Amino acid sequence: MKVLIIGCGGIGSFLVRELADAIRWGQFEGVADLADPDVVEFRQLRYQNFTEADVGRNKAEALAERYNRELGADVFRAVPTRIAKPSQLKGYDLVVLCVDNDPTRKLVIEHAHRNGVEFLDLRATGRRVFAVPKLTLKENLKFVDAGDRAEYSCQEGADLKNGRINLGNRIVAVIGAQMLLNLTRGHKNRIVSLVV
Repeated sequence: MKVLIIGCGGIGSFLVRELADAIRWGQFEGVADLADPDVVEFRQLRYQNFTEADVGRNKAEALAERYNRELGADVFRAVPTRIAKPSQLKGYDLVVLCVDNDPTRKLVIEHAHRNGVEFLDLRATGRRVFAVPKLTLKENLKFVDAGDRAEYSCQEGADLKNGRINLGNRIVAVIGAQMLLNLTRGHKNRIVSLVV
């Protein structure tokens, strides 16, 4: 299976860790491209799966290098660019959205429905967790505001300001890993929506 994980921040960085564990224990066979144009910032270390040595590096490259080294295999490939065109989505069996914006979400959802590709949409804000599998185009698009150009964080701004970190991003990464395994095992996924 060829997977594209879009977004390697608060959710995606922990999803990569879970996927690496699944590979290590023989639960997943395949390769995953990791797409993210952003660099690791020191302030993100509290809630993203990076180390101080990663600060200033591209997120996708840092994760691919670390987990390929740990696994002793080249199963992760960094794509250090923004996914903005349907042509960048070709050739994947599954696209996992761990993005912070709705235009990318809309692009992937429409591409997946047009081309028979599976996708998972993983979201978290603070304690709120939301994971959506491929449903119908209409159902998937009702969770997207394509006109919203803002970029969001997996943490609540007020919580960060007060020094509080929530684990919703890690929770949805584990849920997403299980949903990915479900797809490879022929199981159906359902919407997961909760406040922890």
